[in-house]
Amino acid sequence: MNDSPQQWDDILADTLVECGHCHGPMSPLPPEAPQPRYECLRQMDSACTAVAMPAPELERYVATQMVAEMVKPAVADLLREAVHQVVETELPQHERELAELEARGNVPASEVEAKRDSLGEKRRAYQQLMDPEAFSPRWQVDWWNRRADTSSKRGLCPLFFTKIEVRSGAAPVPGAYEDERITLHWRVWGSVPEDKDLL
Repeated sequence: MNDSPQQWDDILADTLVECGHCHGPMSPLPPEAPQPRYECLRQMDSACTAVAMPAPELERYVATQMVAEMVKPAVADLLREAVHQVVETELPQHERELAELEARGNVPASEVEAKRDSLGEKRRAYQQLMDPEAFSPRWQVDWWNRRADTSSKRGLCPLFFTKIEVRSGAAPVPGAYEDERITLHWRVWGSVPEDKDLL
């Protein structure tokens, strides 16, 4: 048995993943295992006990479906508009928060420095997203595969999905695009949670 860790980013940490049989929550158990698996936490009946999927496998499927949606022209336009709104509203808010920390005088230097570093990362990310080529299909695929960090990926998932259901069943043949065990509940654009930061 191979105990080497599988590559996964836990991008679904902020997204509801539930059992498709009892609709109870699922979680990658155990999270520190070399090969974490999503399992039903309720285990109410035999169907629930059969619901299990390697965390990297579920993550890859969700990422593939989400990126395919992101590159659609209409969705790319909505993403571009959302980023512009974020730059205009959230960046000044982060700057004010840093200024308030610096003005207090009694805040540990490490906390101020961490806030300053976070603001710098957001500014760099915003600059990348304001690139004229941003959100073109090639740009988005490259961004997701090579440049997006775990936090950005994790933040995008709740913008696209209200929840994800996993049911028991046979795995699809290698190379299949669809997986009948997984049901993605897509969010209707316009109902994005107000407390979700794009980055």
